[in-house]
Amino acid sequence: MKLLHVAIDGVGRFGTPVRLEGLGPGVNILSAHNEAGKSTMFRAIRTCLFERHNTTRDEVKKLATEGLSLPAKITIGFEHEGQTFELTKSFLRSPSAKLTRNSVEIARNREADEELLEILGITPDNKIDQGAYGVLWVEQGQSFYVPEPSEAATSVLNNVIQQEVGTLVGGERARQLLKEVKDELGKLLTDGGKAKTTGPLGVAQRHLEAIEQQRIEAEKRLAELDGNLEKLSSQRAEFVRVNEPVETRRLSVELSEAETAFKSAEESTQSLRQFVNEERQALLLLTAQQDTLKSLQERAKSIDENRTRFNGLNVDYESLNEAIGNATSELTNVNNRKFVLDGEAGRNEAEDLQLQRMASLSQRAAARATLQARLTLLQSFDKRLLENEQALRSISADDTAKKALDTIERDIETISLRMDSAAARLTIKSKPHAVVSLNGENVPPHLSRAITEPLTIIIGDDVTVTLSPPATSLAAADTARREQHVKLRTLLSHHGVSSAEEFHIVRAERAVLEEESRNLKAERTALGLKEPNASSDIRRLQIEIRQIDSETQRALAETANTPLPSPTMIEQQRQSLRETRNELKAGIVQAGSVIAGLTETINRNAQQRAALVGQTKELNVRIAADLALLPDASRQQLLGKAERELEQRVSNHRTQAALLAEKQHSAPSPEELDRLRLRAGRLQRAAVNRDKEIADLRERIAILTGQVQSAGGEGLGERVTELQVDSAIALAEVARQTERAEVLKLLRDTVGQAYDMRREQLNAPLHRHLKPFLQDVFPQAEIALGDGFSVEGLKRSGLGSELFGRLSHGTQEQIAVLVRLAMGAMICEKGHDVPIILDDALVYSDDARIEQMFDAINRAGRNQQVIVLTCRARSFASLGGNQLRIT
Repeated sequence: MKLLHVAIDGVGRFGTPVRLEGLGPGVNILSAHNEAGKSTMFRAIRTCLFERHNTTRDEVKKLATEGLSLPAKITIGFEHEGQTFELTKSFLRSPSAKLTRNSVEIARNREADEELLEILGITPDNKIDQGAYGVLWVEQGQSFYVPEPSEAATSVLNNVIQQEVGTLVGGERARQLLKEVKDELGKLLTDGGKAKTTGPLGVAQRHLEAIEQQRIEAEKRLAELDGNLEKLSSQRAEFVRVNEPVETRRLSVELSEAETAFKSAEESTQSLRQFVNEERQALLLLTAQQDTLKSLQERAKSIDENRTRFNGLNVDYESLNEAIGNATSELTNVNNRKFVLDGEAGRNEAEDLQLQRMASLSQRAAARATLQARLTLLQSFDKRLLENEQALRSISADDTAKKALDTIERDIETISLRMDSAAARLTIKSKPHAVVSLNGENVPPHLSRAITEPLTIIIGDDVTVTLSPPATSLAAADTARREQHVKLRTLLSHHGVSSAEEFHIVRAERAVLEEESRNLKAERTALGLKEPNASSDIRRLQIEIRQIDSETQRALAETANTPLPSPTMIEQQRQSLRETRNELKAGIVQAGSVIAGLTETINRNAQQRAALVGQTKELNVRIAADLALLPDASRQQLLGKAERELEQRVSNHRTQAALLAEKQHSAPSPEELDRLRLRAGRLQRAAVNRDKEIADLRERIAILTGQVQSAGGEGLGERVTELQVDSAIALAEVARQTERAEVLKLLRDTVGQAYDMRREQLNAPLHRHLKPFLQDVFPQAEIALGDGFSVEGLKRSGLGSELFGRLSHGTQEQIAVLVRLAMGAMICEKGHDVPIILDDALVYSDDARIEQMFDAINRAGRNQQVIVLTCRARSFASLGGNQLRIT
């Protein structure tokens, strides 16, 4: 089969109809940028050929154009066995199929699907990429992997090989037999050689294990029955010993006597506690009455002492009142004298401030000239800085632009040198008098140059020679050089120049301005400026000069335009004011000291008077409180009553203490009471433990009796005998299945050894077809093929064999592609005309290696159709072949 054209509509990114025309024999190349739809076209071809038109598989659903409710329509034209076919299928919406042969429709819909599979020799099992197509059609990203043929593809390859080498033990029949043996063995054993859980051997082993488990369990239960009989006899003997009547009566009598003795002792102890409480209560009443009498006596004493203190405080209060009045009168006189001194000192301060202001104004007027000079200097600097910045903005040719220009010129020169080295060369040798012109210019007698563009040579008036380089040999380099020239013109235009020479002149002018800018920065540092320019400092100086002028005019107006006094005269006047001010300050300080002393005396006396008032009030409150509880009229009566009550409570406490002592003599001691309590508790626990032991023995005897009766009724002896017989039968089944597995393993190993012995002979046809492709890329190298057409390693000239998995990604991809090309050549040689399709392959190949791979691909294209889809237009430019375009 050879593809002729492809048309798709509503597939992937193609929401409108597009076509891929011009597919022919040999190498065909579709070069386009990423996301141009190459892989979409590849998936569309596979889907149209190998999927039924009414399928609902997810792979087909992904073909639909997102956002459009249109059917995915695909049309493929192809040539097969000298006849021209066209297949059109519509998927997803309104599914349909139509197949024509030599422009005549031969089938529709389901019949078209079936007829196509029959034409291509594919078994209709609804799987994509069947047979050889799955090996030779390599989708994006799969070119790195060595082909692993499916069952259908392996059958095709083996049938092709057997057409050449005949039917061998290691051929398709041997491989099929080996597969059947392995499948049968797989029912018995896992890949690790263990019995498969669901297989006959695993089932027999589990059955044996279950019977053995039951036998062991039954024997164990039989042993337990014997043990339970022995335990039952022992427990019954123990029950008779523990339940002896004489011992029971003895323990009961001892417990009754101990409980009676403990109860009597406890009642005597309770009575003693009552006597103790009554004695303690009498003692508490005695103590309380003693405190009451003492409190009345202390309150009578406090009333007499507070009255004495109150009379003394009244005398001190009158003395302090007199002292405060004298000090207040003297303080008023001193305050008046200090007020007069403060007024004179204030007037002195005002005159001194005026003189200070005039002195400051005189100094600032003297500094005006210096400020004016710095202002002029800063204005000049700011003007030069602004002119420099404006000039720099007008010229954009900086170092970055210069580097970009140098890079473009270097690239143009490099491309030109590359074109010169790769192009054919023209050499002209003429005699001195001969007139020879090249593209309208006379040439010297000896000229040699590369042919990188069309050249017109005129010799005399009669001969005109035109030389043109091949259209494709320098196309890529010429395109690259034109792109660099466009970049050069764009760069020059951006910077406002027309040539590189003018750019360098403008760049030199900017360099001068940049140097001036650096000098201005240094000058700004020397001037002490913190801002980028001097505008803020200029404004500050102008404001300061205007303030000096304004203050000077105001001072002259205040003195009737009298000139400002000199600093010496101002200082003399200030000195006279300072002497007068010092005398005033001394008088003020003295008056203040006197005022402070008088104020402190008045405050101290006032505080003492206030303290006396507070103490007097507190004494009045205390006396009133005490009199409320102990009035003078009833003082003696209350004290006598309290003394008589105390004597009565003393007598009552003595009586209670005597009764307590008598009771303590007759009551048992705490140690005796504790001993009686412990003995009664010990005998109670012994009786409880004995009853519990008897109950436990009854329960254990009942449980053992039940277990013995139950086990005896199950027929454990007969069950053990039956399980022993079943175990022997199951063991025989395990042995039979194990023997069958060993026989299958022997058969597998025998056929496998024969298959290995014939493997080289089976791989010989593929080696023969692979050799020329391998020599194109890896001269003198050999590839070791394993089972199932796998690649095991690469052996190069002078080197040992390298494992395939340890090769670089680029080398692995190249070998994988070469193996597919060899398989395609082998299949094509035997009449199976299948095109090879490579989608975005050879992504890791260097410049030299990819050229060698191009030779191998063109070798394959001599006998069968090869379609290459790539996004690397520049790298695949030298592949040659038929250039395709999606239109």
